[in-house]
Amino acid sequence: MMDKCVTVIVGTKWGDEGKGKIAAREAKDANLVIRATGGANAGHTVIYKGMKLALHLVPGGIVYPQTTCIIGPGTVVDPDVLCSEIAMLENCGIPDVKSRLKISGRTHVILPYHKDLDELHEKMKEHPVGTTKRGIGPCYSDKDNRIGIRMYDLLLPKAELKKKIVEATKLHNQAFQENGMEECIVDANNLTNHCQSVGLKLKPCITDIAPIIADNIQNSKKIVVEGAQAFRLDLDHGDYPMVTSSNPVTAGTLCGAALPPQALKTVIGIDKAYNSRVGNGPFPTELPASIDSNGNVMEYTKPLEGDIIRELGHEYGTTTKRPRRCGWMDAVILRSAKYTCGIDYLCINHLDTLGEIGNRIGYVKICVGYSYQGNIIDFYPDDIELTHEIPEPIYKTLNGGWTIDSSCKTYDDLPELAKKFVKIVEETSNIPVKY
Repeated sequence: MMDKCVTVIVGTKWGDEGKGKIAAREAKDANLVIRATGGANAGHTVIYKGMKLALHLVPGGIVYPQTTCIIGPGTVVDPDVLCSEIAMLENCGIPDVKSRLKISGRTHVILPYHKDLDELHEKMKEHPVGTTKRGIGPCYSDKDNRIGIRMYDLLLPKAELKKKIVEATKLHNQAFQENGMEECIVDANNLTNHCQSVGLKLKPCITDIAPIIADNIQNSKKIVVEGAQAFRLDLDHGDYPMVTSSNPVTAGTLCGAALPPQALKTVIGIDKAYNSRVGNGPFPTELPASIDSNGNVMEYTKPLEGDIIRELGHEYGTTTKRPRRCGWMDAVILRSAKYTCGIDYLCINHLDTLGEIGNRIGYVKICVGYSYQGNIIDFYPDDIELTHEIPEPIYKTLNGGWTIDSSCKTYDDLPELAKKFVKIVEETSNIPVKY
């Protein structure tokens, strides 16, 4: 029998739920911390000796000196961003960063032409996805087309690496040429030199991660997988096509981390007491706001509900700084996430912020069901693209708000109205709230 020693942190909505906070808590006594999906389009903010560090690729567990941190083969890595993060961490005094950071040699590399393709693809779509334009999707596309450049390739002799780059960019260069983007056409020789340069910097970290993982599992060492993005952004299970380019549900995360499912011990789902979304796509409980997700300002005589939530929750992207769309807690999506992601426990962040929102607005709402296609349902439908109908939320309303004192340490210490909110979320989602 294989020991169950893996804890997976998974987002339950559209990302930005505060996964970094609970991932950092779980990593305090972990031996191995892994990042498994996505790229520099994600971000975890961690605090180290009073310094706020925004990490996009390196697992946040790197701040604990006992951890080995892995960037798994399911990720896509911008080597320039990664080198900058490593330098930042070293400058902040975090010990032994390069010796404790391991990058799977199978991890695919985001190169400058992927970002140019991202811009081109978004520009050509009638309904843009609203990507971060960091080259994530085009890099995964190259991976699927078997023309991707991997971390191992950065260590190849120059002639071999250049041959791979020429092969990878043939069609891309044609696209740039035909769409008036001649400045984006790839010079294979220059790019090869750049790749070899960053490859040299990252060489101490690039390795075969399989023996490391096997050793940790065999010795029952705690392994934490820091989730990126979330359930409704999953390429297969999310709001397609307004999704990310990888599989951040639990099964996809395990695959991207090179972990066996038999080693899974606990899945912790992360959500906020209110909800938010960046970019386009359905959002049943979204509230009106005077600033949209693209930063466009509409004139209103007083702040709208969405504005109040955004400002009290500081809802701006860690990576992009884009204002997030905001709305009430949707506990129905949580119910669907429980079964697709196998969630054992729920962590609700911003419960204190929701209380402030209730104090300001005068009430708090929780979505406990949907009216959809003439029926009342308790799950998130997957045929929205077919029906062209967004489920209409059915709410429970709690009058007023609450204030959570800094001395509050347990559920019993919470204000009664906050306890009632948590109980409704548990009953609707069928997931026990542990954090």
